[in-house]
Amino acid sequence: FLNVMNTEYVDELQRIAIEESPDGIPLIFARDVIHGFKTIFPIPLGLAASWNEDLIRKTSEVAAFEASSMGIRWTFAPMLDISRDSRWGRIAESPGEDPYLASILSKAYIEGFQGNDLSDPTKLAACAKHYLAYGAAIGGRDYNTVNISEPLLRNIYLPPFKAAIESNVATVMTSFNEINGIPSTANQYLLKDVLREEMKFNGFTVSDWNSTIEMINHGFAKDEKHVAELSAMAGLDMEMTSKSYENYIKKLIKEGKLTENQIDVLVKNILGIKFKLGLFENPYR
Repeated sequence: FLNVMNTEYVDELQRIAIEESPDGIPLIFARDVIHGFKTIFPIPLGLAASWNEDLIRKTSEVAAFEASSMGIRWTFAPMLDISRDSRWGRIAESPGEDPYLASILSKAYIEGFQGNDLSDPTKLAACAKHYLAYGAAIGGRDYNTVNISEPLLRNIYLPPFKAAIESNVATVMTSFNEINGIPSTANQYLLKDVLREEMKFNGFTVSDWNSTIEMINHGFAKDEKHVAELSAMAGLDMEMTSKSYENYIKKLIKEGKLTENQIDVLVKNILGIKFKLGLFENPYR
């Protein structure tokens, strides 16, 4: 669930999930806790300008402590997009232009949010976003097209995500953009070959807000059913806000375009993080 801020709703929704759903699987509540929760700190670009990793670790600790008291256990941060075009509209949330600095800060953010033990009820699962090269869109046009060479992708845009995975980040969010013609959300090379096999990521992946169905706008998917097939085949574990998985995965399995085993892998990745968060043992605030 996203942005549920009424603690009575949080408690009741979790009670329904635990006591009334078929399998009693606890919910995870999420929010964009980016530069503070109740205590507001400078924007990420401002924090990055300090070059102070201890400061960033502390601000993330405070944000996690405050947000978790409301039942939030997952934040859509840190944003690790290298930004070198001043026309792009999300520079404020970025660590800036330098992959070395961004990699150092990536580690600090995740250590602050997650601590040493995700099951600590005052900690949040972090989310490295937006994977990948979101800040490299042509002309700074958000959600748009990225045409990029492999060396540039690996030497500039990938290092902060590599640092995040080495810091045991719990989740990774795919970006809105397409990379060399293939949207990140259905990019098997990036999600399977690079993220899982090469970098050994063992958390779960989540789409950005409606980024699955926006593949139709990119001309990559013909309809929502095709969206679900492409995303699941690429290894996207969770779909945010849009409902292509909900509406079409069963049909795709019946048609033989997806298998139950493929879906089991996606589910296992999500459940693994819920277990690490201690939600099965202690689901409530």
